[in-house]
Amino acid sequence: MNNPSPDKRRLAGATVAAAALALLTGCTSDKGAPTPQSTTPAASTSAAAATSGTATTAFDPCTALTPQFLAEHQWDARAPEHKQTTTGAFTWKGCAYLAQARYTFGVQTTNGTLDQVREKFPTATELTIGGRKALRYEARPDVPGGCTVSIDMKSGSLYILVDDPRGLHPRKLSPCDNVTEIAEAVAPLIPQGS
Repeated sequence: MNNPSPDKRRLAGATVAAAALALLTGCTSDKGAPTPQSTTPAASTSAAAATSGTATTAFDPCTALTPQFLAEHQWDARAPEHKQTTTGAFTWKGCAYLAQARYTFGVQTTNGTLDQVREKFPTATELTIGGRKALRYEARPDVPGGCTVSIDMKSGSLYILVDDPRGLHPRKLSPCDNVTEIAEAVAPLIPQGS
């Protein structure tokens, strides 16, 4: 069996880091909601909806971010990779992307609300993106290169994570500036009422 190329190993590492950061956004509350601890491969959509308690399929990042949209933003270094994570009552579903500049990012819907994110990350910065409330935060400030924006949605939030530990953005944007720019491009794709 061939060893993976350095690009594939880096992408796999970035994907693992993205999944780990995604898991951190599952919030605990005083009522004992579990903190996500594991990643599972994409299962069935009905299983995800049943686990989440509310359907988060009104917006599917994997289809909303079309090949043309990805190419226009130079986010099409490879085909989107479907991701689904379910831990306890929390579910994230969407895709991971690799930009032509070789940094990764993920866009996922989740049933985790902004209030739950704020509880987990009390120092998150409040933003308005696409006319919606949003929070920007570093889930792991001790691990450089990652930043997250969560955008308010009716059934939870849209979770967008950038992982750029080597500072590969072509305009040298910080991960938090980069994730904000990505969120501003993606938010208008969310349907009204979602």
